[in-house]
Amino acid sequence: MELPEFDVSSHHEIEIAVSRQRAWEAILAHDLAGSTASKLLLALRGYGLRARRGNAGGTIADRLQRFGFIKLNEVSGEELVFGLAGRFWRFDGGLERLAGPDDFRAFAKEGCVKTAWNLRVVATSPEKSLLTTETRVKCFGPSARRKFRLYWALIGPFSGAIRTGLLRGIRRQAQAT
Repeated sequence: MELPEFDVSSHHEIEIAVSRQRAWEAILAHDLAGSTASKLLLALRGYGLRARRGNAGGTIADRLQRFGFIKLNEVSGEELVFGLAGRFWRFDGGLERLAGPDDFRAFAKEGCVKTAWNLRVVATSPEKSLLTTETRVKCFGPSARRKFRLYWALIGPFSGAIRTGLLRGIRRQAQAT
């Protein structure tokens, strides 16, 4: 899926010594809040309570949807894409309700932002893969752009730490089996 035009972008990647299929299975099974550091950072951001709604299990897509993300696209064995919209600089995230991918694509509310992020696995050889995650943020209006850039200056390094931890956790899980 093509991610939207963006004002801010962040990319992380990690090599993994398993097949693309094994890496994909690890992505689907991975617990986003599995590490202590990620759990703490997600709780500080306010995602901790949302993540515990309903049953704690499920695929990574299930867990992200409990956080408030919507699944925008899935290319089985290759990529998952999620989206979220709101005023992320607010403590509660100021999340906007989006019914699905069409609502996400059409969303352009002044004073808000929307973000899309993916998890992707690409085979680099039969027994090696590259895991990547990219986050793209689109701001709607100068006020949202200013507020988001200040927010991102403070939160961006922690967001990067969560994504790096996510990729390392997926690698550990995939290589352990």
